[in-house]
Parts: sequence; C-alpha cells; structure tokens
Amino acid sequence: MNTETVTINGAITTLAPAGFMTWTVSDISLRLRPNTTWRATRGETVAIGDTAQAATDNLLAAERKAEKAAKLTARSTKGQIFAREMRSHLHIGARTRRTRQGRDLHEQILECITNAAWNPGYYAASRQEVFQAGFGAWISYDKHIAGYRADGDLIAHIKGLTPHQFCALLGDMIDAGMANVGEGERFFAEMARSLCAQAA
Repeated sequence: MNTETVTINGAITTLAPAGFMTWTVSDISLRLRPNTTWRATRGETVAIGDTAQAATDNLLAAERKAEKAAKLTARSTKGQIFAREMRSHLHIGARTRRTRQGRDLHEQILECITNAAWNPGYYAASRQEVFQAGFGAWISYDKHIAGYRADGDLIAHIKGLTPHQFCALLGDMIDAGMANVGEGERFFAEMARSLCAQAA
C-alpha cells in the first residue's frame, strides 16, 4: 500500500507515507477512507475516487475547472456574472421553455432576486451578492413591465423572451447601472426605440 503510485501530468510518482492511512504526493494529501474510497486534498480543493489515481485525477480536474471559472469571472461584467449564476442556479439552458413543472421561470428568476435582497443569508454569500445586484433591475421591471407602464410592444417582446434571454436582459440592466425606477424608465424607453427601429 505504501508503494502505491499515481500519475500526475504524465509523471509516475510514488506515494509517501504521512500517517495512518494517509499519503502525500507532490503537495497533494491522499487518504484511504474507511469505506475504501480515496480522498485527495490540496488547499481548499477536495475530491473523492475509487482509487488513489481516480481521486488525484478528480482533484486535478476540479482545480482546472475552478481556474477556468476564475479566468471567466475576471473578464466578465457584473451583469454577465449575474446571468451565468442565475442560469446555473435554476438550470436554465438556451432551449429551456418559460414554464417548467407549472412554474413560470421569469417569476422564479425575479423571486431569486427578491430572496437575495430581502432575506440575508438565503443563499451562499457569493451567490447572495450576485443576485442582490439585480434588485434595481427587478424594481424597474416590476414597475414598468409587470405594471404595464412601458410601451406595449416592448412589454410583449420582454414577456416573450426565453428564460435564458430574460437572464441576459436583467444582466444588461445591471451593467447599465440600474439602481432605481427612473433609470429603468430611460432604459426601457431606449429599448422600445431600438425595437421600433429594428421593425421599420
């Protein structure tokens, strides 16, 4: 067991004993659990596998995924991050329909923003902050679109958006710095003019 090896980036490395049922390889800690699965740990990242190799591979894959997500976040706007997080949270894809199991996804998206804004701690801290950023967009939507104050064609257009597109719209509103209903009125008036110009 102490001479077990794992392959990391093409190099075969022998596990070094580090304690009872625990080994290290490079800066990865591997532990054989009582249920005979392996647990690999490096820093904050943890992965499980049926073998030491599988656990190590899963850990490296999780680290690559986290690094890719961090790079994507670094070059994304606040609105893009909001749209991506909301889609992930509600499992919304490009082809997701507006209703799922009898529930309107537009309403669920707005409900997530409300929960984040009015119930601190409802979501994990990172997601809470991202969803709270949509509060200005939500109050503007509520007054001008749900309250039927905006142009009728614009209201019909927005209500016809897929959930994926609706997340993008809210993200655009966040990036526009929407903090109150007055800014929302200007945003929707400009959007109505743009739709009118496209239709002409």
